Order: sequence, then structure tokens, then C-alpha cells
Amino acid sequence: LSKPHLLQISYSLYKVCLDKLKTMRAFIATTIIGVFGIDESKKILFYKSFPKDPERIAEKLKLSEIEFIDEERFVRSQLNKNGYAEVKKDDSGINEFIKSNLRKLALEKRFVRDQSEFNQLLTKVNIQLTKVQIKRAIGRDKIAVNANGAIEEFDKSINIFAERLREFYSMHFPEMDKAVEGNEKFAKLVEKFGRRENIDEPELKAMASKSMGADFKDEDINISQSFATEINRLYKLRQDMSSYLEKLLKEIVPNFTELATPMLAARLLTKAGGLERLSKMASSTIQLLGAEKALFRFLQSKGKSSSPRFGILYNHPLIQNAPEKHKGKIARVLAAKLSIAAKMDYYSKKYKADKLKEELQQKVKEILSSK
Repeated sequence: LSKPHLLQISYSLYKVCLDKLKTMRAFIATTIIGVFGIDESKKILFYKSFPKDPERIAEKLKLSEIEFIDEERFVRSQLNKNGYAEVKKDDSGINEFIKSNLRKLALEKRFVRDQSEFNQLLTKVNIQLTKVQIKRAIGRDKIAVNANGAIEEFDKSINIFAERLREFYSMHFPEMDKAVEGNEKFAKLVEKFGRRENIDEPELKAMASKSMGADFKDEDINISQSFATEINRLYKLRQDMSSYLEKLLKEIVPNFTELATPMLAARLLTKAGGLERLSKMASSTIQLLGAEKALFRFLQSKGKSSSPRFGILYNHPLIQNAPEKHKGKIARVLAAKLSIAAKMDYYSKKYKADKLKEELQQKVKEILSSK
């Protein structure tokens, strides 16, 4: 054969080999004893063992569900070096093969001495996996949900106590009940001054001099002041909890909080049952969170009554400040952006609230300018 023919044949063989290498596929299977690299014929090519520690094995198995762990990266690199350009993870056929042969492999690789040790290892790893799942299930969004629940309970309790204080103190200074609307201000006045004659606010002082209320004894005044003091402490604790919750929300759901406002973000997160469930909700579901009873009535009426347009979202400033005819459209646009924001906070963790907010405001402007 001439030299050109030899070169042509060599080139053809090279291309065949190269094409063959490109089509060679391998798989990665992660087990409690380590990571296996396997070809399509189910031949084990590489193996990287795990440390023989049930707790660390459990952590690696859970981490492997969301990203490549060190052992998997090592096996993948070895497969790539040996011509396997395509390496897949979590193939059902391969995983089933490894699962059915795992006891045998554990003995062959000398990861365990016998079947009894393998059973003990399996039990311990499963216990650790359960612990890891429980630990991860208690995310910081659950803390935010509980903090919001505490604030709602504070509001109920404070309102009950404040009304009782008004009734009690009004026997001594009834005119003050109508003159002071805010419960917090009312409690602060009672705590600070006690007797009506001691109040130095001009309007209330004039009323006190002509009050038709009963004269309280010292013990009556003291107990009313103590009661007011405890109410004011609850107000302070509620404020501290609100500040904490706002900071927490900006940490775990920054995009969602920026669009919804902290108060609404907390209520929507609570109503949804956590960030994961919120991120998987359709925008129409987010729009109607808090309007479940109205929606049920609408469905029961088979379309005879009007369908709800929004639930908790009604309290958002953009909806509150909009004309009645535009509230529904704005609620839909807002819910759509909140749905995107929730997904960003749960999946990507990237902060893009500024862009989302700008797009939202533009959409709202278009709605308000339409006839």
C-alpha cells in the first residue's frame, strides 16, 4: 500500500475509534458503601468507598441528592479519563442492579466482614438518614411561620387585655376611654400617671377635673398600673418579635419579602405552610390564599355568586391604593410576580427583587392607565 493509502486508513481508524469513544457511556451509582462507576454491560469499572461512619454516610447520601459529592466527582473523572465521555447518574436499571448485588459487593470490597455487620450498618445509616431528614425539614422558613404565629397570638392577647384595662380604668376615668383611641397609648398613660388627677395632658387634665368616675383607692390604682405595665411589656415584646421576623424574612425569602412587604410575606408564608409549598404554588393559588371560604361558597353556588379576586393580597399597598375596577387585574399581576419571587428564593437563591419590582410597577402603571 502506498503512503497516502496508509494515511487514509489510519485516519479512518482514528475516526472510528473517536466515534466509539464519544458513544461510550458509563453510569454512577451511589450506595451506602460508596460510589460505583459502571458501563452499559453492568461491569464495575471504578469504586470509591465511603468512610465507615453511619453519620457521614447519611450526610453524603442526602447531599448526593442535590449535587455531586467528592466521591462521585472522583469516579466521574476516572471514567472520563478512560474514554467515557457521557457519564450519567441515577439510572434506574443500573441502580436496580447495584441494589440487588449490594450485599455481595460489600463483602467483595471488604467494606464489611459478614452479613451481620452489613445489617448493622444498614440499620445505623437508615437511623441517621431519618435524623438528617428531620433536621432539614425544620428549615428557617418554619421558624418564620412560628414567629408570625406568635405575633398573631400577641395581637389577640393584647387586644383582650387592653379592652379589660379600659373597662377597669374607665370606672375611675370614663371620659378617657373615648378620648384616647389607641390601646397602647391608653396603657402607657395609665402606667405613667395612675390617678386621673396626675395626668398632665391638657385635654385629659380638663376632663379629669370634671370626671364623673369613681374615686379609686391606692390599691385600685396600683393594680391598674401593674396591669398596664404588663400590657406595655407585651407591646414591647411584640415589637421585638416583629423586628426579628422582618430580619428573618429578608434572610430566607428576600425577593418575596421585597415584593409582598414583610407583613404580607409572613402571612402568605404561614398560609402556604412553608417556602417549599409556596414555591410550588401556581400564581392563581397565591392570589386566593386566605379566600378559601369565599372560593368554596362560589364553587358550591355553581357560578351563581361572584368569585373571589384575592385573599390576603387585598392588604397589599398596590391593591389598596387602586381603583375598585382595577383591583382584580393588579392582584393577578402581583400574584404572578410573587410566584416567580418565591421560586427564586427556594431554588436559585439569587436576589432579583429590584428587577421584579420594576416590572411589577410598570405592569400596574399600564393597568391604571387603561380604560
